[in-house]
Amino acid sequence: MIHMEQLVGLVLLAGELLLTCGAEMYRVEETIERMGRAAGFVQVEGFATPTGLFISLHAPNGRVYTRVRRIRRSHNNLSTIAEVNSLSRAFSEGTLTVDEVRVELERLRQEGAPESLTRQLIGGGGAMAFTLIFGGNWFEGFIAGIVGAIVLVLVTWLDRYPVPKVLQAATGAAFATALIMGISNVLPIHPDLTTLGAVMVMTPGVAMTTAIRDLLSGELLSGLSRSAEALSVFVAIATGVAMVIRLGGR
Repeated sequence: MIHMEQLVGLVLLAGELLLTCGAEMYRVEETIERMGRAAGFVQVEGFATPTGLFISLHAPNGRVYTRVRRIRRSHNNLSTIAEVNSLSRAFSEGTLTVDEVRVELERLRQEGAPESLTRQLIGGGGAMAFTLIFGGNWFEGFIAGIVGAIVLVLVTWLDRYPVPKVLQAATGAAFATALIMGISNVLPIHPDLTTLGAVMVMTPGVAMTTAIRDLLSGELLSGLSRSAEALSVFVAIATGVAMVIRLGGR
């Protein structure tokens, strides 16, 4: 027989995975409620913020299970969000057992963030595409792609340490700008267009979209906090670029 503590841990793990992967607050709370009721709890309460998860589950025997989980680090992983969402729906429909869902959730937690090489390749391609969109030529796009990939290597390395995202963004933007300015002294490229493309890989587009979605859903606390975080990253990127341009005398 499955112990209630195991079911509580299952619900908590699903919510934690969604939060650490950048899911919207309504999705986290909806998943907790869906899985909690499917697990047999008569009353399920969940409250999520970008940095914390609170759940209260009422068992049929009258016992109440309350858990709090602090979310210290997060990243964007839409694939994991989609998988957790599918698992929760399959569990609520009865097509997956508790053990099967737990195994899959543990696998997703072990996988963590996307592989660095994959991020760098995709980021380099994105930097190249943005440079072309901004009016650069193919060669400038190629340079922006290489610099963008290098910047992601730097940011990924900084993320291993307790470095705030704002400082990561400012450092990455300054590094990209300095590198492109140096290349422009040797090769015939437009440093402005190339820099724009290279720093776009650090812009928090997903975080800003999620913040807007939370605000539209009435989740003012998480929406405002995520908006502030995204805007601070935008400002940090602009500051890093401007600082290097100023020091470079341009």
